[in-house]
Amino acid sequence: MIPHRLSFFCLLLFGLFASGCDRAFSDVGAATIEVVSPDIQVALTEPTLNLELRVESVREVTQVRWQDTEFGRGTGTDLWQATLPLEKGLNQFVIETVVDDGPSAIDTVSVFHLTFELSQAPSPVLTFGAGGHTVSPLPNGDLLLVGGSFLVGNVSGLDAHRLPSGESSFRPERGLPVFGRVGHTTTVLPDGRLLILGGADVGNIQTVDDLHEAVEVFDPSTDTFKQIPVSGPPIRRTYHSAILRVVQDRTFVVVFGGRGDTRYSPNPVLGIRQDMRTFQLRNDSLFALSPSIGPFIDLMAGHTQTPLTQEEPGTAHTFLISGMRFGTSLEAASIWIDFEGAFGIDIVPGNSMLTPRIRHASILLEDGFIAHFGGRGSDPETVFDRGELYVEAIDQYFYLPFTLAPRYGLTANRLPDGRILVLGGFDEFGTATSTAEFISLDVQ
Repeated sequence: MIPHRLSFFCLLLFGLFASGCDRAFSDVGAATIEVVSPDIQVALTEPTLNLELRVESVREVTQVRWQDTEFGRGTGTDLWQATLPLEKGLNQFVIETVVDDGPSAIDTVSVFHLTFELSQAPSPVLTFGAGGHTVSPLPNGDLLLVGGSFLVGNVSGLDAHRLPSGESSFRPERGLPVFGRVGHTTTVLPDGRLLILGGADVGNIQTVDDLHEAVEVFDPSTDTFKQIPVSGPPIRRTYHSAILRVVQDRTFVVVFGGRGDTRYSPNPVLGIRQDMRTFQLRNDSLFALSPSIGPFIDLMAGHTQTPLTQEEPGTAHTFLISGMRFGTSLEAASIWIDFEGAFGIDIVPGNSMLTPRIRHASILLEDGFIAHFGGRGSDPETVFDRGELYVEAIDQYFYLPFTLAPRYGLTANRLPDGRILVLGGFDEFGTATSTAEFISLDVQ
């Protein structure tokens, strides 16, 4: 991928070159191909591919092949068919087409093959509805649920629940959070504690005063929450993302986007934030290293920021930001960010999700493969049941070949046995659900 600071220059050079040349770059007789079936936007589950292509040219097409496999003519006009083997993961078929007394052409068809298994627990995993919550892993394999609300826009709950490793349902945590929150982030620290920051008292904030400035830490060794001091301008955002960076034994938290204060004193303004700020955690205090408004990245909220590699907490440096851009209208947006670029932080706009969405849940499956579940569109009543798979190698999304209960404000976490637990969220009516679904995904 090319860092965005170089992309414009490269495009400008190409434009100047192209404008000075009026000849065609390819023979007009070369064939073009279109995939007729199957729908290769959807990841496939069978080990073979019955591929049907429409191959068109002003000349007669005489041959279509992949390696040593020849395509046969189909029953319709310009149709060609072949059965090809699929391997687990990304398959890229380089198709050669030959026309009579003309050039051959090369096209690549990208297909993804995976296997999956869905299951539900025989007893309720969660005995109450929750949306806008967080679920985070603890060092012993337990999961901790913090915050959330029962109805979208309602007051957040002042409680926490734990799913012990190997057990089937959450139970109330002995310690209570200092503050109820919704739309917050919970970050796993190198020592196994959880850093809880941002969020608000209610889901649909009306003023900056609804935002939480306080930061707290959960210690799993004592089952206690405690507030920690913050030095510098407060965080003031909700539905943001937060990632951990450990550099030379120093611990940093980087927050991006969200809905919050876009101006600060003396006249706070509630809006969509487009900035990224860095804080250092030192001696159980959080120190702002950025001004109140940090460097601009993009206008995003309700997005996810997911590492692209499996690393120990704080060591990953490449991330995928996926969601929607808040401009004059909502539109899909994906950003690839590398905190260890050759010249600093590299930020690269990427291909967007097939279905634009916010308030979804994302999880790293394997290095370079990220699954997205649920979410909603620009209309809160448009809630999605089909997720997507991101493949870094080709910067492309595929629909997952299964559906889940439609919801947004949900969470996705890996269990010790490798399954993914997709939990809670709001339905199309804004009611929190207790739905828990278990997914096994094998992508390579």
